Amino acid sequence: MEDIAFIDLEASGLSARSWPIEVGWCFQKGKPSAKLIRPANEWSLDDWDVGAEALHGVAYENLLSKGEALEAVCESLNTALAGKAVYSDAPDWDGFWLYRLFQAARIRQQFILRDLYSLFQSIPDDKMREYIDRVDKEAPRQHRAIPDVLHMRALYSLAASQD
Repeated sequence: MEDIAFIDLEASGLSARSWPIEVGWCFQKGKPSAKLIRPANEWSLDDWDVGAEALHGVAYENLLSKGEALEAVCESLNTALAGKAVYSDAPDWDGFWLYRLFQAARIRQQFILRDLYSLFQSIPDDKMREYIDRVDKEAPRQHRAIPDVLHMRALYSLAASQD
């Protein structure tokens, strides 16, 4: 399949009012891209979870100093991903945070998020578990956007090469 992209978002927490702090994406080939996101004025610091910060390691102050404007992040995403098949390993959460991002920027999202695991429906569960275990060692998830999209890409590449 052509034009497959992988996307991952990190967030302020896992509450119903949490908001995105980082987005990363990559394609089947080439370098990954990531953006730290400067918080929107309407996103409350009350929704900043110190447990989430300990997991991803991104301090709120870092977002203020190095985060990019919402509009710039959304434009970068639309430019890179419009018309592509975009996969996430957590589409419910990532979709929620993309919605919050694009809504706050007042920009229309020009790509559709899909479930990464829908690509593997024909692979038996025991084989898939084997692939996941292997990729967990070779390209582990780190709760940061770039390592996590590279993890998805490695899983897809391994599974596709076995077909």
